[in-house]
Amino acid sequence: MDSELDLFDKKTEEILIKNIEELDKLTELKIEIDNTLEEALNDMNTLKEEYSAEQTESLIDLCKDNVIHTIVGQFGIASLFLEAQDGGNVTTTHNFEKGITSSEADRQKYNAMQENKQKDFKEIRKSAGYDEKIHKMHREDAKKGRVAVVDEYTGKTISSNRADIDHVVSANEVEFNVKNNLFLSQDERVKMATDDSNLAYTKDSINRSKGKKTMEQFLDKERPEGITNEEAFGIDRNRAMGKDKAARQKMAKTVNKAAFKKYSSELLISGGKDAAKMAAYSAIGVIIHDFALAIVEELKYMFKNKEQSSFKELFFHFKNKMGEVMNELKNKWKEIFTGSLEAGITAFLSNILVFVINLFATTLKKIVSMIRAGFVSLCQAVKIITTRPNGISQDEANFQAAKVLTAGIIGALSLGLSAAIEKFLQSIPGLQPIMMFPIPSFGKEKKTVSDVIAVTLSAVAGGLVSTIVLYFMDKCRSAAKKDKLQIQMVTISGVVVQCKVSQSWFAINNAYDFFAQMAIEEIKNVEEKFNVIKSSKDENDKSLSELDDIMKAF
Repeated sequence: MDSELDLFDKKTEEILIKNIEELDKLTELKIEIDNTLEEALNDMNTLKEEYSAEQTESLIDLCKDNVIHTIVGQFGIASLFLEAQDGGNVTTTHNFEKGITSSEADRQKYNAMQENKQKDFKEIRKSAGYDEKIHKMHREDAKKGRVAVVDEYTGKTISSNRADIDHVVSANEVEFNVKNNLFLSQDERVKMATDDSNLAYTKDSINRSKGKKTMEQFLDKERPEGITNEEAFGIDRNRAMGKDKAARQKMAKTVNKAAFKKYSSELLISGGKDAAKMAAYSAIGVIIHDFALAIVEELKYMFKNKEQSSFKELFFHFKNKMGEVMNELKNKWKEIFTGSLEAGITAFLSNILVFVINLFATTLKKIVSMIRAGFVSLCQAVKIITTRPNGISQDEANFQAAKVLTAGIIGALSLGLSAAIEKFLQSIPGLQPIMMFPIPSFGKEKKTVSDVIAVTLSAVAGGLVSTIVLYFMDKCRSAAKKDKLQIQMVTISGVVVQCKVSQSWFAINNAYDFFAQMAIEEIKNVEEKFNVIKSSKDENDKSLSELDDIMKAF
């Protein structure tokens, strides 16, 4: 019996625990639904605010700001501050070969190379001293009584009387090599050609037959009798080609060292000058930009209020506005200074970029300006993507970078128009003296009035086009973003509805539990009253039974 009671108590306990767990789960679910609803409502309010705030600026306001920015920026007047010439600021081998040089010194080198090509090389060889060391070596051999030497091409011993000292890489090749002329003086070329690594004892007939040919050309050249020079002279090919390779490697090392020294020096100097100019102009450009915008606003104000205000009032209003701009500029001097440093670094890097391009292809003057101006936009776009400003998403940063690149491409293309505009201005009858009038400028190339006007007009055109393109980019982006926000709001609305339905279910369930509990309580009260009545009836029946027994006894 006790075991049956224990089993009953365990089952009751299990049922109670299960009911409690279900109640806990329902409570947790109710809390989760309440929290989800609260988050959904907050998200809905945020999306509504974003949707309302998603408005683009007016096209007129954008035009005003962008055109002024373009005129004073890298696609406008700023482009006049940087050196722009065919081939860039550093002469590359690729350009030197075509006669395109960046300095007067390099131009003189090129002219000297061309003049030497027109001369008899024997004269150059003699005047430059290509054979002086060879003559000296022969004199020393004679003085020492040297009667035999080893032919360095065949490996055989030959008589000193029949031995010549050959330039492994011919003096002609050394003298007229383009790289050698750009990076080395004639004295340096002679020194390199007569270095011990480039001199070799060989039979006189081999030396005369080889002439100015390269070693490989000489060895492979077929003779009238149908055999090559290698076979005719009994030359050890590996020995000869090894000597040629060693000589060329040492020459390449010498020339590359001179090239590195020249390039690094000129890049530092030209890039440093451009960086200083651009840093200075960047600060000036910010000042011009802010004052220009303020002046445009003041002109609009004056035109609007010319009837209601006196000239004195308008003047003082203008004066106060200029004072406000000046104070704003003073307050953001750190920002201007930082921007100047960035502009200087960008100008320096763009100079290197133009140099790298000119190692393989020649860039014309206007192309140089376009590359350098476009490089600024590229740097700005990369900066936006890599150092994303606080408060914007990566997607928004990518879009802003795309806008900067688009404006950069349009601005760079607009710079190409300046040459055509400049020619047009200079061709207008009666205006040539004015258009050709020189103005103060930086660099070797003097600027004229037509230069400034052409750049300004091309910048205005570029600013207008880029403004229109960016405006419609913003419009499309805004429309797409609104559509996305609407989809998000619809999705969140579904979550809100589900949460509300769940809350309604819990409310109905709670009401059902409440009424069920009341019914149970009423049933319990009825049972208690019934038990009382029953107990009273039992007592009454017992009393009647006892009374009946007493009556029977009588």
